[in-house]
Amino acid sequence: MRAIRIPLFLAVTAGFAGPALAEGWGYRETGSMVGVSVSVGGASAPLLAARDGSGRFYLEAREGQSYAVTLTNRSSERLGVALIVDGLNTISGARQAAATPGRMYVLGPWEDTTVRGWRTSLSDVRRFTFVDERASYSARSGKANAKMGWVEVAVFRERRPYVSRPYWPGPRESWPEAERRSRDDGAAKSAPAPPATAAPESRSRDEAADAVRGLGYAEGRSYPGTGWGSSAYDPVEVVAFDPAPYPAEMINLRYEYAPALRALGLLPPPTWNRDRLRERDGGFAAPPAW
Repeated sequence: MRAIRIPLFLAVTAGFAGPALAEGWGYRETGSMVGVSVSVGGASAPLLAARDGSGRFYLEAREGQSYAVTLTNRSSERLGVALIVDGLNTISGARQAAATPGRMYVLGPWEDTTVRGWRTSLSDVRRFTFVDERASYSARSGKANAKMGWVEVAVFRERRPYVSRPYWPGPRESWPEAERRSRDDGAAKSAPAPPATAAPESRSRDEAADAVRGLGYAEGRSYPGTGWGSSAYDPVEVVAFDPAPYPAEMINLRYEYAPALRALGLLPPPTWNRDRLRERDGGFAAPPAW
């Protein structure tokens, strides 16, 4: 399988060993084998942990602003990372289930990179931009699906090449049996992440839809999606990478407008600073008495 690799000179250093607390609400980064962080409009976006124990994170979508996803390999091995937005592979634009290999970015040990948009060539992308879901890339290309509003990161280990061993010292197990057991152990290590950390396919936006019904969304306004933004120069190169059949780690993010996040209890309610003097006299010049 052919994969996309990001050159080191495009990387942005991110040295967190685990989820790091941001100022105020949320986290700056999540993920174990691969750290995942998001910037919106050039600023770090807090990641808000779901309150239902699902392991997914939310972030605030701001209509019209571009966003980018930074991936950080925290291991000493080369990893393949499939980035799936609104149910579409961000390199090929094709629909993809997160648990299956597809086109992916390949990160060397301790390497990181920032994915800024839908890849249109080895040198260019179209920026990820928050838009109304009816104007999203998936809707405009006729590929809309139940994963609208999701950013999914699937991490794949590389298959290790077969190495022959001329001698096996174990007295109770033949060489073919030992080799078969070794392969089975390797496959077990690459098993999918536990279901508790995976985003349920059938619950696309039900939770947020129930929470925000009548709580801030204007009549007829839909949810956010990711649009086909402006072109940006972002060169990559093609490398060979043979991924394991199942992801070793899954990170699930979901983006919503602020009213939905407040209704879900993930953002504090808005506050206003009241000017008592302005409220008392209106804050304007009064006409003369005569």
